Amino acid sequence: MRVLIADDERPARDELNFLLRQIKGIEIVGEAASGEEVMAQVKKLNPDVLFLDIQLPDASGVDIARQLFIEKLDPVIVFATAFDQYAVEAFEVNAVDYLLKPIHEERLSETITRLQKRLEGVNSPEDTLPNYNAELSNEEGGKDQENDTLPEKISEEGTPEEFLKKLDMIYYALKQTPSKLKIEENGRIYLIPCSEILYATIEDRVVRIVSEQKSYLTNYTLCELEGILGNSFLRVHKSYLANVDLIESIIPWFNNTYNLIMKDRHEIPVSRTYVKNFRQRLGL
Repeated sequence: MRVLIADDERPARDELNFLLRQIKGIEIVGEAASGEEVMAQVKKLNPDVLFLDIQLPDASGVDIARQLFIEKLDPVIVFATAFDQYAVEAFEVNAVDYLLKPIHEERLSETITRLQKRLEGVNSPEDTLPNYNAELSNEEGGKDQENDTLPEKISEEGTPEEFLKKLDMIYYALKQTPSKLKIEENGRIYLIPCSEILYATIEDRVVRIVSEQKSYLTNYTLCELEGILGNSFLRVHKSYLANVDLIESIIPWFNNTYNLIMKDRHEIPVSRTYVKNFRQRLGL
């Protein structure tokens, strides 16, 4: 099975590369870090399977999947996403599979088994995706009522129009902003209200999320959190993602940049790279 890995975060690519290399019969033929690279690599390498991050810098994974379909390029797509239960229902289709980040070895093994059967032309009712939405709902005390607006899912690949409709469902689901963020720490799952998260920062290559109550070390990347947490959060520095609703004051700084004083009195720098977007967002 020839595999192409597409993710803009090198640690995420390295982790998936390592996990896949432990599985017999897997050949990693290439990697890509942007939508443009994905299209070029698929055309050049003709992989059997594309592991595609749902959030790339220049395009969403859904848009890339649509373009591949339009150009009649047909790797089997496995989406990688951190958008747990708010998007899982849309992924429960035979045409594509999904992996929730952080990726677990057991779940990846199930995906590979399903892919092998599909590539061998074997398809049975047992090969359909398990109901991970139910599992996540049990973990989190039931599905949020806000998710009731998701379109009804399609269970079979069917016509090209139906496949494109599946992509639209995924895109729609990913636009939903969760009210709580799931964090796994020390064998427990914490549900943190997004409105209480002050900021996220990188410490020794690990992302720490700081809320009004406490802080947590996580397996998320800042790019993933940008997509998950929605419009209240803004990337202000390569190492910081800030909740703009919980900024207490803004201090003008050197070279037309700023320092942010958050409600916990922690000071966050706004770097020159992000200052233009920051000014536009806050109307400065």
